[in-house]
Amino acid sequence: MRLHHKNYCTTNLIITSLLVGNLLLSLFHHFNSGVIVNNTNSTCKTASPHNTDNRRECVSPSDNFVNQDQVNYPWKEEPNCQHFTVQFARNNSRPKWALTSFPGSGVTWTRQLIEGVTGIYTGTIYGSGEPPVIIGNHGNEVDVNCECTILIKDHDIEGPDFASFPTRRNNLGNQIRRGHKRRRGPTRSSIYDNRGILLLRNPMEALFTFAHYLGSSENQTGIVSPVDFFGPQFDNYVDYVADTWADHAVGWIQDIQNGTVLFYERLLLEDTAAELTRLLSVIGFSDPHHPPVDPERMRCTLLHKNRMDRKRSKKPVIPLTIRHRSKLMFAIQRVQNSLRKKGWPLLPVDLFDLRARDEDNIDSV
Repeated sequence: MRLHHKNYCTTNLIITSLLVGNLLLSLFHHFNSGVIVNNTNSTCKTASPHNTDNRRECVSPSDNFVNQDQVNYPWKEEPNCQHFTVQFARNNSRPKWALTSFPGSGVTWTRQLIEGVTGIYTGTIYGSGEPPVIIGNHGNEVDVNCECTILIKDHDIEGPDFASFPTRRNNLGNQIRRGHKRRRGPTRSSIYDNRGILLLRNPMEALFTFAHYLGSSENQTGIVSPVDFFGPQFDNYVDYVADTWADHAVGWIQDIQNGTVLFYERLLLEDTAAELTRLLSVIGFSDPHHPPVDPERMRCTLLHKNRMDRKRSKKPVIPLTIRHRSKLMFAIQRVQNSLRKKGWPLLPVDLFDLRARDEDNIDSV
């Protein structure tokens, strides 16, 4: 009996130790739920963004420790902000959300704001070949299936039928493929389970921003001469932007089941803090230490919102022809109608530079 009693006590002691250990581990995970941790040496391999059939978990061998090589200090030069970091969230802790926009809509700048106020990297569907948001940023390096980023950049459009901007010098406007039927609208919303943030910018501004990008060999801060913005090649390009900008927006407005729309002009010109707070509420983010948003992080984000890491110091433009403007105004009205039907906020056309806006009749309410 003594032997049995001793075994019984030993067994109870082991079980109690295991229960206490599990309780402490649970408490550790609970109070560290906001800890941002990741390690690029994870067991998941880089997957094609189009392969959604075999969803894999990205398990890091050191999920409870911050990899200091992946930590970025975005405001090193500011004494009152230099301690803030941007890092990865823990693997499998953040569902995949798309941050989608037509190229030239200010998505890289917007990513800086979102990372600043959350402290979590944004990712990109385009992988590590894309330049970092700012120097020292690692968000583009991670597998998009890790579920460790706050949002994932994804333009989800079919690019122009020409290799680069069709200036008069390269004469690529003649290479548009005859009989090619352009895809209409998005194709990848389903890989985010229809969760998305749609970033919209005045297409008359996005048109020139994207043109400078294409014409400077995809340099995010490059520019081309405005003398190239003429002729049938430029006409083809304006048609492409007007149609694709509207198709992309309308398609995502229809497909998004959980998300909202964000306007570049409101972020830039109006209440940036209110727009960011609205965005974070939609995606279910709350700062674990200062819910819902850390006021000091927000202050530092706004203090540095005009940084020029990936912005052009100048952007040459030209006056648009009546035909160009008519095409673009029709695209704006299409998107406005789609937003109204969805019950979402409408395009802030009062903030748009529409070039001779007095002649237009675009709904603003």
